[in-house]
Amino acid sequence: MNADHHQFAALLHRAAALWRIRLDERLRPWGMTQSTWRALWALHQAEERYDQSRLAVRLGIETPTLVGLLDRMEKRGLVRREADPQDRRRKYLAITPQGLALAEEIEGEVLATRARMLEGVDPADLDAGIRLCRQLLSNAGNSGE
Repeated sequence: MNADHHQFAALLHRAAALWRIRLDERLRPWGMTQSTWRALWALHQAEERYDQSRLAVRLGIETPTLVGLLDRMEKRGLVRREADPQDRRRKYLAITPQGLALAEEIEGEVLATRARMLEGVDPADLDAGIRLCRQLLSNAGNSGE
């Protein structure tokens, strides 16, 4: 790996970590984190039902990690698990009205964090960054958004 590759990888990792930290700070008053927000928002935006395995893939985390996260969210009344009538081992996830209200309430905090992190970024640089991230995802074998 050449020096530019090393520097880019280190900066990308640090930027992602700081983005998460800043978002966690903003969501703390609601008892939320970036992880819980991402799960809640994925369910809010879903065009079809997610089961636990598919949501874990969507979020890029292991299913056991997601199960713990969902347990906490379910206790707070934000999501519920629904058994699949054909396979009782499979659990579908649904956002509750309380979860929906919370997602919409804190969306502004997420948008404000995004705006702060992208402040001063030239639109052409942003376009190049989008292309670069898509290439990285493609190289990793994942073209998902």
